[in-house]
Amino acid sequence: MDLVIRIYIVITRLIQCVCYFLKSMLCPQRPAKSVTPSDDPILKFSATALAEKIRKRQVYSREIIQAYIKRIKEVNPIINAVVEDRFADALEEAEQADRFLDENPDKIEDLKTNKPFFGIPITIKESIAVKGMSFTGASLSRKDVKAEKDSVVVQRLKEAGLIPLLVSTTPEYCSSIETYNKITGYTYNPYNTLYGSGGSSGGEGALLGSAASLIGVGSDICGSIRVPSIFNGIFGHKPTKRIVSLEGHWPTSDNDDFLSYLTIGPMARYAEDLKPLLKIISGPSSALLKLDEKVDLSNVQVFYMEHTGNDFCLPRVQKEIRTAIKVAAAYLSRECHCHVSNRKFQELSDSIEISSANYLNIKQFPSPLQDTDIKHNVLCETIKAFLGKSKFTIHLLLFQLTYKLGRCFNFTGKEYRKRLEELGNVLSDALGDNGVLIYPCMQTGAWKLGAYFTGIPSSAYLGIANLLGLPATAVPTGFNAKKLPVGLQVIAGQNQDRLTLAVAQELEKCFGGWQPTP
Repeated sequence: MDLVIRIYIVITRLIQCVCYFLKSMLCPQRPAKSVTPSDDPILKFSATALAEKIRKRQVYSREIIQAYIKRIKEVNPIINAVVEDRFADALEEAEQADRFLDENPDKIEDLKTNKPFFGIPITIKESIAVKGMSFTGASLSRKDVKAEKDSVVVQRLKEAGLIPLLVSTTPEYCSSIETYNKITGYTYNPYNTLYGSGGSSGGEGALLGSAASLIGVGSDICGSIRVPSIFNGIFGHKPTKRIVSLEGHWPTSDNDDFLSYLTIGPMARYAEDLKPLLKIISGPSSALLKLDEKVDLSNVQVFYMEHTGNDFCLPRVQKEIRTAIKVAAAYLSRECHCHVSNRKFQELSDSIEISSANYLNIKQFPSPLQDTDIKHNVLCETIKAFLGKSKFTIHLLLFQLTYKLGRCFNFTGKEYRKRLEELGNVLSDALGDNGVLIYPCMQTGAWKLGAYFTGIPSSAYLGIANLLGLPATAVPTGFNAKKLPVGLQVIAGQNQDRLTLAVAQELEKCFGGWQPTP
């Protein structure tokens, strides 16, 4: 059966390669662009640093909001990452925040503890409800739908004094690791617009990579935070399962596996901003993560692997990524006195089989083909899409088609669930409450627009954290030969998010963190 799954992966990649070839033949290539770095000093501070400046009245919330609105207007014509903005409301809320601080100087110290990002702007993935804003799931079947109320996550952000600026682009029903939909079109990589921004939190990734956002919130069911983070050279964190409320996320499902694999998490240009943002959005559940507990890195056990150990039918991990993983391990050993091991977890060699089978075990992925009054046949709609006649994206349709194809092969079942549990037990025993695994996030940097099939085998690296409910933090490590960002991920045991976040902050010193476009 393992060989059949590898062949299935090859077949699905071939199908999508043909689609990419046809697209490239029919659609002329647009000229490459990149965003111009900003010289505004406000855009060069972390949210943590700016919040301190606001409290000390060294800068006003309104000034920060104005700076980010200006930057968004500069870069969005290039990256196309905004679905709908709320700039007027944001400016009014910033003025209210400034008045509060001016009139209540005695409460400033309390804000540092209870509302650490008071007056700071934030951007939100469109799949996470912001009252009055677009909430379509990026599907024409829901066009013009507005969120009737805030999601739980956005409620918590607003209560903490953060100011949402906009909702950002996502692929249709969050079903692709390339951000494209029929409402807003493609979202482009800020470092080179011939390449994608990743998905499904691709709008957030592009805005953050462009210095048009400071912090953001995305969602992740198989790398949808981590892929855009790596592609755009920023930090992103997939939390432990069921820590952050999913209420107000679209798409959703009543399938327990779907709800276990999907998480909402923070994205940021600066690693130090991830932990306080995670604490805010996780609400009472943050107590389980012990985020206020200081991490002594000298007591952390670091494992590292450059690949799964079985690349048969899979693309090879790029040299720059393999090198970065070794550099990260050596740095943590040398500078932080971590205990480092290059132990090879043999069970991870079957990651692609385990991931594919367990994702296929979800009985029904949310789909606009089924969510409307008229039920659509996926094969017919795929043919119509090639003729330019379907209202659904080819990304969604090919995902649904390969999903149904996989279920026809009957990859699901107890065997792969058991192997997932065995892998979980091995990693749990090794990582415990003081271990991390440094591991590839993707085999490559960003791929060209339309070539998202390249990312299908990446579930071997991305899916395990979701399937096992483990925290994973994406860390940028520099650029590849194409001058596109690359990176790695840091994985830990359940509820040990503070470990991956602490390691990410340390690796920011090692690699330099987010870097603007050249």
